[in-house]
Amino acid sequence: MAAVLSDLSGKVSRAVKKSEVERLVKDLVRIPSHSDVPTREKRVAEFLNEYLVSEGIASKLRTVQKDRPNLIAVIGGSGSGKKLMLNGHTDTVPAYDMDMPPFTPRVVKGRLYGRGALDMKGGLGAMAMTLVGIRRSRIKLNGDLILTAVIGEEQKSEGMEDIVLHGPRADMAIVGEPTDMEIQPSHRGLEWLEVHFYGKAAHGGQAEKGVNAISMASRFVQKVEQDLMPRLRARKSRSTLPPTLNLGVIQGGQQPSSVADHCVIKIDRRWVPEENLQQVFEEFYDLFDKLKAEDPKFRAELKRDPSNMLTMTHVPNVVSVAHPVVKSLGNAVKSVTGRSAKLTSFWGWTDAALMTHFGKTPTVVFGPGGAGAHAKTEYVRTDDLVKCTRIYSEVALDICARDQRN
Repeated sequence: MAAVLSDLSGKVSRAVKKSEVERLVKDLVRIPSHSDVPTREKRVAEFLNEYLVSEGIASKLRTVQKDRPNLIAVIGGSGSGKKLMLNGHTDTVPAYDMDMPPFTPRVVKGRLYGRGALDMKGGLGAMAMTLVGIRRSRIKLNGDLILTAVIGEEQKSEGMEDIVLHGPRADMAIVGEPTDMEIQPSHRGLEWLEVHFYGKAAHGGQAEKGVNAISMASRFVQKVEQDLMPRLRARKSRSTLPPTLNLGVIQGGQQPSSVADHCVIKIDRRWVPEENLQQVFEEFYDLFDKLKAEDPKFRAELKRDPSNMLTMTHVPNVVSVAHPVVKSLGNAVKSVTGRSAKLTSFWGWTDAALMTHFGKTPTVVFGPGGAGAHAKTEYVRTDDLVKCTRIYSEVALDICARDQRN
């Protein structure tokens, strides 16, 4: 089987040139697809759909929200093999204040620069070229090879929720987020929270008649840093990085001459499989109780940030390192790079968790390397784009070309 797989993989590799992979990723980067674009991901999804159809691949767009379609492409198998899904998201964060032209991609010394090059149009382009290479090679698969390019991962994951609820179904999946060519079967859960503090307004010249919500927030921050954060740092997880808490935004008051009657702090809380959401919430309620005991005027409320999720909680992702898709990726990485793959845990949150937990489809994260996701300078390594295309192809051939009846 190994010799047959090697022959098939070589055939696919010869069918796709490095320049084609680079060109496709450049074309994807050129099309802005962030939250400030009126049609969001529509144009980039349409472009990728037209490209795949031109290569003879069965590809279609399915509307999730107005002007926001998912792309679903399939190379159909005979029905006797396992189905593999390759997945990526078509949205990016906005350009913000990048120190380079964000949508004019360029390659310098093996680095392809532009907004979304790394997160994650590089991985998405490599996955699309995997289907192109297998299609050009005219290799007959026993199981379906599916590509889903989804909307909204940077915010509410509307696209992946649609795939989980409405299909297509697969036996296992790979999300092509940038992992620096490391296999990452796990990551932490994500919860965005808002803590609202309520005081009493008064004139700044009579501040003693008011209750300052900003002062309440300050005492809360001290409590978090002195009490909660050390406990989080001491916790361990068997499968992911430790839990974290980041105080990301604080807003309060109206003007210097008024006592602030409202303040809000927005928090990023990464939680591990050994925790649960109720525990996450209760730890904040415990801090409220301690602060209330110290000051009876203290009043705070904990809310979930509605911009962070649609209907599915952003749970942790955990897939066994012994799962066939992990083993297949390990073999493919060794075959393509000549080195044993590193098994690590992804530092961020991805749509893989929704597929694994709610879609009951074991999903791991694996993609190219680079730097600058969400930052002022973003790039993906072009050699990794080619390697990832070959690795995805070997995994697809291993899983989808094998007849499961034998």
